[in-house]
Amino acid sequence: MAKYARFEEILFKIEKLVITLMMAIMFVTVFFQVFTRFFNLPIPDTSDISILAFTIMTFIGAGLLVYTKGHITLEVTSLIKSKKLVFIFDLCTHIAMLVIIGGLLNIGYSLLTFALESNEATMAMRIPMSIPFSALVIGLILMIIHTIGIILKLISNQRAVPTE
Repeated sequence: MAKYARFEEILFKIEKLVITLMMAIMFVTVFFQVFTRFFNLPIPDTSDISILAFTIMTFIGAGLLVYTKGHITLEVTSLIKSKKLVFIFDLCTHIAMLVIIGGLLNIGYSLLTFALESNEATMAMRIPMSIPFSALVIGLILMIIHTIGIILKLISNQRAVPTE
């Protein structure tokens, strides 16, 4: 359990780094785009880069939010008095989340393989579409890893708490 938690912590730091880098890239490319349009400079369109950075930030950020539990939640468990019932509810919720993420991963993987086979690219800068679809797949895998971590914590906490 401790090794998995350490692994998740390392992933979290990498996710934070990637998200910070993508935010910086978005800031620079949007600023550059505004600057070149204001002065009417004949410089290529960089909007594809900012869109790509936003896409990567969004999908990697989804995994980060699962780890920090910063995603949208309903605090129904605060209404339940029984700790055992709360545990069962949380466990079922996270298992359902794994099933949904698995379905999305299947779709994302199909999109990624299509993008790789078709060599599709963005219009302005011809950036391969496999990059944002890779970010989708990686983000979903990160969500699975972090959801498994939450389930492991739930189970270890349940074992530590005496039964009612």
